[in-house]
Amino acid sequence: MESFLKDGVHAVVVGDDLALIDLDADAYLCLPGGALSVHAESGGALRLSGPGEAAVAEARLTADRAGAPSRIPPPLPGKTVIHDAPPKVSLGQILQGCGAVLDVRRALRGTGLRPILAVAPDRDDAVSAEAVADAARAFWRIAPWLPQEGECLVRSAMLMSYLRRAGLSADWVFGVRLWPFSAHCWVQLDDFCLNDDVERLAAYTPIYCR
Repeated sequence: MESFLKDGVHAVVVGDDLALIDLDADAYLCLPGGALSVHAESGGALRLSGPGEAAVAEARLTADRAGAPSRIPPPLPGKTVIHDAPPKVSLGQILQGCGAVLDVRRALRGTGLRPILAVAPDRDDAVSAEAVADAARAFWRIAPWLPQEGECLVRSAMLMSYLRRAGLSADWVFGVRLWPFSAHCWVQLDDFCLNDDVERLAAYTPIYCR
């Protein structure tokens, strides 16, 4: 019987190895030498075969049919907005930032990544890149004063919620680095990163995009 990655599980080949992310469990799996065990099907589904299939099945990450296709992560960005001159911010933008804090705090009470990902807006390809960049610059200025701290996941979730409240959207990208293993996430639109340095991102391979 053929096996596929179940819904909520995404994978990327890094050299000879296979890395996977399970959104429901907020967990990662690295399969050394697993690159030959995954095959892209038409429509974007990933079919498993070979010696790595048993390891992925043992981790309960497989299904007997292909799930819904997922978005392909964009290429790594080459520019960032975080070093731009900070703009003036309005009271409305500050209130949107406070609202984003509340959104993320509620989401963190859930299990796995899905409740946190739900704070993000649906991607709108027609969104104004200039408006998104301006909003990200404003958020970057007010973020140190917001009553919420955290690593990249929380920081990116707050920015995505902030963009949603402003009627904007962007790509929320998750990446992995192997040997040693590390996971990271950031927000970008086209070639611009909205909340990180591009030099830091160069070590990561995108595995999932919200």
